[in-house]
Amino acid sequence: MSTVGKPIIRQDASNYATGKTSYLDDLGVKALYVGFVRSPYPHAIIKSIQIDDALKTPGIVGVFTGRDINKVMKEPIKIWPTYPPLPWKIAEWTFAENEVKYVGEPVAVVVGQDRYVVRDAVDKVNVEYEPQDYVVDYRDAMQDKVLVHRQLSTNRALAMPFKAGNPDEMLKKAERQAEVSLSHDRMSPSPMEPRGIISSYNDGGLTVYMTTQSAHLMKYEFSRIFGIPSSRVRVITPPMGGGFGAKITLTVEDVATVASSILLKNAVKWIATRSEELLVQSRKFDFKGMIGFNKDGTLLAVKGMMNFDLGAYVTYAQPFAPLLAMLVFPNGYRTRDMEVFINAVYTHTPPVHIYRGAGKPEGVMVMEKIMNVVADELGIDEAEVRLKNLITSKDMPYTNPFGGVYDTGDYRGHLMDALRKLEYYTWKKWAEERRKEGRKVGVGLSFYAELTTLERWEYVETRLTETGDVLVLIGSSPHGQGTETGIAQLVAEQLQIDVNRIRVEWGDTDVVKAGVGTFSSRTLTVTGSAAIIASKSLVEKMKNVASKLLKVDPIEVDYSNGVFKSKNDPNKKITWTDLAKSAVLQFGDISTNAQVEAIPTSPYGVHMMIVEVDDFGKVKVLRSMGYDDIGRVVNPKLAEAQIQGGFIQAAGETYHEKVVLSENGQTAVTFAEYNVPTMVESPREIVSLFAEKPYLSNYPSGTKGVGEAGIVGAIMSYVRAVENATGKRFNKIPITPEDIIQ
Repeated sequence: MSTVGKPIIRQDASNYATGKTSYLDDLGVKALYVGFVRSPYPHAIIKSIQIDDALKTPGIVGVFTGRDINKVMKEPIKIWPTYPPLPWKIAEWTFAENEVKYVGEPVAVVVGQDRYVVRDAVDKVNVEYEPQDYVVDYRDAMQDKVLVHRQLSTNRALAMPFKAGNPDEMLKKAERQAEVSLSHDRMSPSPMEPRGIISSYNDGGLTVYMTTQSAHLMKYEFSRIFGIPSSRVRVITPPMGGGFGAKITLTVEDVATVASSILLKNAVKWIATRSEELLVQSRKFDFKGMIGFNKDGTLLAVKGMMNFDLGAYVTYAQPFAPLLAMLVFPNGYRTRDMEVFINAVYTHTPPVHIYRGAGKPEGVMVMEKIMNVVADELGIDEAEVRLKNLITSKDMPYTNPFGGVYDTGDYRGHLMDALRKLEYYTWKKWAEERRKEGRKVGVGLSFYAELTTLERWEYVETRLTETGDVLVLIGSSPHGQGTETGIAQLVAEQLQIDVNRIRVEWGDTDVVKAGVGTFSSRTLTVTGSAAIIASKSLVEKMKNVASKLLKVDPIEVDYSNGVFKSKNDPNKKITWTDLAKSAVLQFGDISTNAQVEAIPTSPYGVHMMIVEVDDFGKVKVLRSMGYDDIGRVVNPKLAEAQIQGGFIQAAGETYHEKVVLSENGQTAVTFAEYNVPTMVESPREIVSLFAEKPYLSNYPSGTKGVGEAGIVGAIMSYVRAVENATGKRFNKIPITPEDIIQ
């Protein structure tokens, strides 16, 4: 009866495919509309704001400035509440009142009866600015000649070494040394549905509909910021069109929308335009360093510096990026002597947010670049270099030099299997033959080991209905992954009933009493495990109920395939459905709950890309292939979809997506120039394979997470494929046609 391990169709597939899903902007909540007046300057003093003309616009009900918004706020926007105590220098973030610090920063809120009159009124707000000196490039910002936040006396929000062993000594002992550099330009997560929020304030109570990856975290934040008792705050997350980390954040626009609803005692609504969505930017970093290695390909030491551009403010979850980059930096290799100095730097540019992987792709990119440099310097195939350095199952559990713990796995053995299953050497030979014919065809390989399932715990409640169906309430917030189907499969397996009798709900803090959220590939692992435990408890509770109806001792009741029966008298039996009806009618609430601690686990895998480059430098991805160990695969169709989506996003990140900033830090692209991959740019063929004998996690689910795997591992294999095709070496991402043909 169990469907675990089977590719059943998503429970929500029909609604998404037929357009019946109601996103936030589709909700029938009667609300006023919000628009923002934004700064045209990267740094300026606000001399005055004239709102009279805007207020005279028919349909406008209010115009608020920083002075109004900040009076409503009891506390500023802060970073993630349980972030580790690293030595960050965090600038207070409120609504701009006297000074603006990036192009696009909101300086006034306009509220009206529809979005069209609001847009007209925004243009009628007259702001007088006094431009100030500014710094856009984070390398210049590190000189501290122009400060973004004068009260901090530096532009370095974080300046911290991560060190293990004695890299200086090992560099001296190494038979060979080489320099390594890699830089990554800004990009934008660009989910299908932009950010949005509807806020309603009545009688001291706040109800917020929001595109968020964590309703419960936002409930906590709104209670803290506005001084409203948590019991009077309700956050609801409707079905959401993607998040990719960009919606596990809290922005000044969100806070200003809530503040406006409090000031007006009315429901107000803000839906980001596509231009506003492009202000959410990610992944700006670079690395420069020296590596030491022996002639056999053994990597001995790494010493370098990694710089992260933060933009003007430290956003809600962005501090995780440099931390996670370091925790995965060693990437499953044996090297113990490393030092990486981290700088996280303020600039007069739009604030940087996390994006799918949240630092893990950044760390893996650099280490995979290092492996490729070793291979190139020695003239050894990149697969052989990786085999030389990877840890094995005998090393598990393994704590890497920077403290990341890999729980289970066999990295070297997995790569050996992958080389066979993905036919690596066959494809390399094929590409070489095509190049002899004049085609620019290449093959790229990468290995990744990441850490998933971060942050505290997760909560699940199961409720039996009188029909025997089961409602599962989860504290996570799926937003397009299909995770609810996987959780339903895990629950159905424990309850031994049809999976279609399980309904999973989430995203309403008045319905689900606790939760953390969906991010870090954690939901099916930690939430699924809580669901398993709660389901087992529900079976035990039902056994007790059955014992009363069958008039036997509870220990005598056996349960199998939807039937409770006496071990001593098989004639004494009752079905799950019949028992449910009697149980609910006679005993009322039949429910259980469970909370499981989130302890990181480590999926890993090998990705291989085959590309062709034309004479104009355009890259066509012929084939994307993955062989991943993600622990127990609950639903192969869901898991494959995550890998496929990650591969497509990684292709976009590697070849197409770049947020260009002008000299004054203004976002200088629209979606006419910002090239999110379409079907044309997507891989022609995607092959996703999973380990036949996976190493399971220590969770009841046995899973390890797959949501970020595709993008964490794939980026450098795409880079390497182009290098193999062209014979050139690339140290920056994205790789543009101009980079290829120059």
